Amino acid sequence: MVDQTRSAHLELLARAKTALAPLAETSGAISDLIVDIEAAIGQISQTIVPWPVPVYLAMIGHCHGTSVAAAVSHKGLLDQVAAFCRSQWNAINDDRDPASLDDSIVVRDYFNRHPEDQLISRMEWIEPDLGYDPEHLEIGNYLALSSSHLSWRTTLKIDAWMRVDPSDRPVNVVATHYGWFICAELSSFGDHMEIPDDLFHALTFARDRGCNYLILDRDASTTDRLPCFAW
Repeated sequence: MVDQTRSAHLELLARAKTALAPLAETSGAISDLIVDIEAAIGQISQTIVPWPVPVYLAMIGHCHGTSVAAAVSHKGLLDQVAAFCRSQWNAINDDRDPASLDDSIVVRDYFNRHPEDQLISRMEWIEPDLGYDPEHLEIGNYLALSSSHLSWRTTLKIDAWMRVDPSDRPVNVVATHYGWFICAELSSFGDHMEIPDDLFHALTFARDRGCNYLILDRDASTTDRLPCFAW
C-alpha cells in the first residue's frame, strides 16, 4: 500500500473485512478477527490520530533566552538542534566547517565546548484526544463542496438511489434543497463498487480533512484538487 493516509488505512481494513466475511461461519478465529477489524475501523474513524504519537522535544538555554524544538522523530529533532549549533559555531572557536560535520558531532562538540549553553531533550508520548462525552452524543464535522465535482451521470445515479430503500443505497445520502448530505465514513458504505469514482474521491477528500460528512451544494466552493464537471 503506497498511500499511507488515514482514509487508505480505513479502506484497507474495510477490504480485509469484506474478504474475510465469507469465512466467518466456518472459523471462530476469523469471526473474532472481523470483530476486531470493525472495532479498529470505529476507533480510527473517531479521531485523526487514534494511537499515541512519540514527540521529541529539546530546550536550548543560551544567552538570549530559551529556544524550543519539537519533532516526530529523533532525526528531525537532531536536525533542528544541529541547525542552531551551526548558527552559533563561531562562539566555540573551532576551525572546522560545521557544514561538513555530521549533525550528532556538531551537537556534541558545540555543547561540550560551550558549557554556558545548555541542552535538555526528552521524548514524550502524546495520547489521542478522544474527548469526554458522558451522554455519548455523536458529533461530527462536515465539508461543503460544489456539486460540480460530480459528473452528470453520477448525479443521476444519486437521484436513482433516493428512490430506493435507504438500506439498498451504497452510501447514506439525504437530499437537500440544492444537493445532498452524505456520510463520508467507510464503515457506513455498502457495496464500494457501486460508488462512482468521482463521488468516492470527494468522500475521501472529506475524510482526509477529518470530516464525517460531505455536503454537495451547487453554491459551495470548489477545489483544484478534485476534477470539476460542466453540466
